[in-house]
Amino acid sequence: MELPAPMPVTLPLPLPCLVVDHDGAGGEPCTTLLDVSKGEHQHQYHACDGDAHALLRNRRRWMTPHGWVLSCDPSTLATFLWSPQTTEKIDLPPLTPGQEIPLHSSCSLSGKPTAAGFTVVAVEPEKTAVWYCHVGGNASDRPGWVRYEYDVGSVTFPVVNDRRIQGKKFITRLTAVGGKFYFFKSHDELGVLEFSPAPLHSSVPVRAVERPPGTTCMAPSFVELGGELYLASAFLHYDSGGATSVLGCGVYKLDLAGKRWCKVSDIGDRAFLMCPLYFSGCCSATASGLRPNCVYWMGLCDDDLLRVFDIDRNEGTHGVHDPCKDISGANRNAVWMLPSDEP
Repeated sequence: MELPAPMPVTLPLPLPCLVVDHDGAGGEPCTTLLDVSKGEHQHQYHACDGDAHALLRNRRRWMTPHGWVLSCDPSTLATFLWSPQTTEKIDLPPLTPGQEIPLHSSCSLSGKPTAAGFTVVAVEPEKTAVWYCHVGGNASDRPGWVRYEYDVGSVTFPVVNDRRIQGKKFITRLTAVGGKFYFFKSHDELGVLEFSPAPLHSSVPVRAVERPPGTTCMAPSFVELGGELYLASAFLHYDSGGATSVLGCGVYKLDLAGKRWCKVSDIGDRAFLMCPLYFSGCCSATASGLRPNCVYWMGLCDDDLLRVFDIDRNEGTHGVHDPCKDISGANRNAVWMLPSDEP
């Protein structure tokens, strides 16, 4: 694998930040960066002026929990990873004509990019398929980009007139720990996807976490921290009128030997950053101007709001903010862009 080469990328905002895709005043595609690092109670949001690098304006890019951004040149089908923080670039195999990674896929890496080899995976939204490619390592293990259709079981959906239909379970996002990718399969089952080099999936029974009274739905999301798998789950209540209330948020660390989630109240000087449709990650809190030991959850209730939870407080929500309030235009699509130099 070639050593990363510098790219002329300059960002005017500190990381982490939110990248919001939307329509401009004339209906043209726009990308706005929102800074969320202005103190405990002073969440000020500053928009870029539209002069962001072409790599950000190009919608064919996917953020990852490791801070690296998967990007595709639509004219040449070349793909590469780039770091907005360090301006480094790593070339990946090109797509072939007819191949297309969907725009709203969630993307993850098996670990930090190294010459020893790593795997890039993109999960198609609402399709039973993932894209992957291997980088570095043995050349025979690098077939280029491969679309893999999986089967992780089915789920039964209630519908009107007491009729029920079955559909395939989707993997919504993947979180890598120790070279394996984990996904939420059910409340008491953890899905595992690994590559050796072909994809293999399995599952591990894990005791479900306890829900607060009144919970009708959970919003679970995995985070890797220090080589360990964490679960951050928001607890929601839907009433008969269709309104949603947030009851709180719990953070748990996986005890794989005991096949259970252990609740934690302290993740140190870290902040967990959640985005329901894409990925969950973490970063140093104080260095980023964020509140330590907190969960920042964007779009939890399918809205444009940012909720901040204190992990060590039972009451859950610390604050609710509206970072997109000054952004006009349709098709808002907010995803975190994280630092790429986290230990």
